Amino acid sequence: MNDRKVIIDEIMAHDVITIFRHIRPDGDAAGSQLGLKAWIEYNFPQKKVYALGKETYDIYPFVDEVDDKTIEESLAIITDTSNKERIDDDRWKRAKVSIKIDHHPIVDEYASYNFTDPDAASACELVTEILDGFDGTSFNKKAAHYLYSGILTDTLSFKTASCRAKTLKSAYLLAKTGISLNEISEEVFSQSQKIFDFRTYLRGKVTYDNGLAYVVLDKEDYDKFDISDSTARFQIAELNGVKDFLIWALFTKNEKGLYDGSLRSKKGYRVNDIAELYGGGGHDNAAGVKDLNNDGLNDILLKLKERIVNML
Repeated sequence: MNDRKVIIDEIMAHDVITIFRHIRPDGDAAGSQLGLKAWIEYNFPQKKVYALGKETYDIYPFVDEVDDKTIEESLAIITDTSNKERIDDDRWKRAKVSIKIDHHPIVDEYASYNFTDPDAASACELVTEILDGFDGTSFNKKAAHYLYSGILTDTLSFKTASCRAKTLKSAYLLAKTGISLNEISEEVFSQSQKIFDFRTYLRGKVTYDNGLAYVVLDKEDYDKFDISDSTARFQIAELNGVKDFLIWALFTKNEKGLYDGSLRSKKGYRVNDIAELYGGGGHDNAAGVKDLNNDGLNDILLKLKERIVNML
């Protein structure tokens, strides 16, 4: 189901709407969730809209709290989440109707209605595309701010291979509201002193092997900078843009003593199929894995090396 009219019809048909996102939210998850909430509140002020999740996002560290009965009366919309196991509040199942809006490869059509476009650069791009052009509705600055920030996050300021004409069109539609593009860029990409210091440390930990660059961090590596393992792993972007890096990866040890990893690659060097072998997944050139033991970590590094050799 990729009929965007169904989504608007369901929004108009429900007085209570709950919006969910994935665990360990990034800018696209938070931006698509909060942007959609702001759009609905602006265009349908009589509706009650809640953004839910157990974890918060650094830039927008707030979520709503609702009881189970409220969710049971609601339309649930889940953004930027490919499979139901990653939804950050499993109460979405109790909603009357559910809608999935996602840009990852299709692995789990868990909702009543599934709107998925793996070619989109971000969930925020998709949300913008879906909401654009319906009679009597428009984007306000608040919604545009969140949605534009999510597009910036997932495209690294329009630098990723996933960018397309529709990505720029969505950004243009949001920019037309008068949002400050410079302020949003600074908000998304500005770093604290401790992150700056961690990124400097991270560069010194890189191992390079014939096109593969990777970093493996234990808990003490990021504890000394007073950051979490997920925040440390978000710094995978520090390895972007190196000409010789064909595939790059960052692994951090989690609280269970296992490794979670972020995988990135240049176009043509697919990594999501390798991630899927270890219970992970994602896009062709951006994927993730979790809970690898030492053998699993060594094995996935070997497979990434083999991918490069086979493509050369």
